[in-house]
Amino acid sequence: MSYKLQDTSSIDARIDYMNDSIKDSKRSTKSRKSRKSSKSNKSLTLNNLLHFKDIFSHNRKYDNSLILLKKQEFDIFYSCKRKYPLLVKETVTRSTGFNDPNEPRIIRSKGVDPWNEDTDIPEKYRYSIDNYEQGMKYGISMGHNAPAGQHKTNMSIFSETFLLSNITPQEMVFNSGLWALFENWCHELQRNTKLSNINIFTGSIPDTRNISIHDVSMNVPTKMFKIICFQHENKPNVTFMDIFIANNKPYYVNSKIDLYDLGAFILPSKSYRWFENYTGIDINTLLEYYSINTSNIRTFKNTIPVSITLSHNLKLLMKKSNWYGYLIYVKNVEELENRWEQCKLLNKEFGNLEFHQKFYEATKARLSSTQKIDPLLTQLFNQYVNIKQYINQNTNQRTNKHTYKHTNQRTNKYYPSHAKGRSKRTKKNYTYKYKSKK
Repeated sequence: MSYKLQDTSSIDARIDYMNDSIKDSKRSTKSRKSRKSSKSNKSLTLNNLLHFKDIFSHNRKYDNSLILLKKQEFDIFYSCKRKYPLLVKETVTRSTGFNDPNEPRIIRSKGVDPWNEDTDIPEKYRYSIDNYEQGMKYGISMGHNAPAGQHKTNMSIFSETFLLSNITPQEMVFNSGLWALFENWCHELQRNTKLSNINIFTGSIPDTRNISIHDVSMNVPTKMFKIICFQHENKPNVTFMDIFIANNKPYYVNSKIDLYDLGAFILPSKSYRWFENYTGIDINTLLEYYSINTSNIRTFKNTIPVSITLSHNLKLLMKKSNWYGYLIYVKNVEELENRWEQCKLLNKEFGNLEFHQKFYEATKARLSSTQKIDPLLTQLFNQYVNIKQYINQNTNQRTNKHTYKHTNQRTNKYYPSHAKGRSKRTKKNYTYKYKSKK
């Protein structure tokens, strides 16, 4: 079942649906009974029975404001409560990222990004472009879920990636650095002729608290992830799947290395229960909704490389990314001016400093302002100002400590591995192994 918004009144009707929890639970129960009773043609049958909200049935605080926006080349599971997508689904094929030969060629560097608000969503359920521009003062950028570079079939499809319904508040260094490496790695999958049915699900884990930016309450996700699954010609009955996950914070990637290991950001299968609890996503239901085989799921870490080669262009991109951080996370105007003078010396190497200048001006406006800053923002800035300049091959192996969870048998609660003050009983690591339905 799919749902496409036709007018704004339909969304308000969906939001009113929040109060009808009984009907929602009955629908979910009916779907689960149907899943258990089906034995043949499982994925095809379930796809017709499932409602898109069943995908998020693991959320302890169920987000009833979810709506499904079906674009031409990707699906958006949009949260009216958070005002950004919780999940975006796209498919990678041999033609991904290429222009239709019958359409004018799209070269992003030679045009103006067509940012627009999605008018299918009422104004009260979306952020504005001005909200994001104010967020630039604090290192927040407009982060794509479905990348613009992978949807250049024609200008209409390309423009849909710049709708704010496809955008998540992302920290700028992360958005232009490590996140760009994830996107490039996913794009390279199309070059592997042995792979087929490549599906990518990009999403966020919202923060439990909102921050205030110029009287606008904004929720900035704590983590971003990509669920990647595909089939391999050598094992056609196997669905290979893994999840890349990282904190939505600055990662200063060393631009001098030749190979960057993304395997350090793959979520171990024993943490899938934690992932399902905090995202609300039922992984099996998500795959079944899109008719993806769930009878035999395996990791792809031993099947395809999970490292990415840093070409000259990627090294340059990482260097540019680092300089966003050097300009944003400064303690005073004097330090900012010194770094901006150094940055201007790189104008020839970088090609242009248009976006760096925007963040320089935004940072200067913040430092010069007498307006009171949200204490949560101040706390984040103190962490980011003192962050290490580089995360290289040795240190990035430890960047995802939060993905390994420990549980207390009595309370059945999960805790970060770095949590302080745990009793000896909670230190034991109980493994959760993700089991596919047979």
